[in-house]
Amino acid sequence: MNVNQSKIVDLLRSLPELLEIPFVLATTGELNVFIDTARSREVPEHVITQLTDFYRVTNGYAYDVIINFFECTELTIYEWWEDGDLWLGQRDFNTLRWSNGKFSLGDAGSASLDETCEADTLIGLIEICKIEILEVLKD
Repeated sequence: MNVNQSKIVDLLRSLPELLEIPFVLATTGELNVFIDTARSREVPEHVITQLTDFYRVTNGYAYDVIINFFECTELTIYEWWEDGDLWLGQRDFNTLRWSNGKFSLGDAGSASLDETCEADTLIGLIEICKIEILEVLKD
């Protein structure tokens, strides 16, 4: 496991335990499909690398609130690619995207709720989601 993969696992495991969420790894075949599909759509390599690191440790991770990443072979990821966005996941009204060069937490109407919900890295997006999850659970 590389450093980024370890950080992803540590972040996801640090979420409050609302329910038992298994880490289901993408298979080599699924990862190859993801990489080939992303490259055929000319997704930037640094984005492919970060998402591949994520899918190597968990494929389609879902949490009770905020986070629900699509599986790596889900073509929904590319539904907004004509606009330059990757739709990484959806939970209720929360949308996980890569848009305008940033990973972001937004909603159906906007790629990002505000600048505090944007990150240069996927790990940064997961950190933002963790903050939002802790806020929701406080209420």
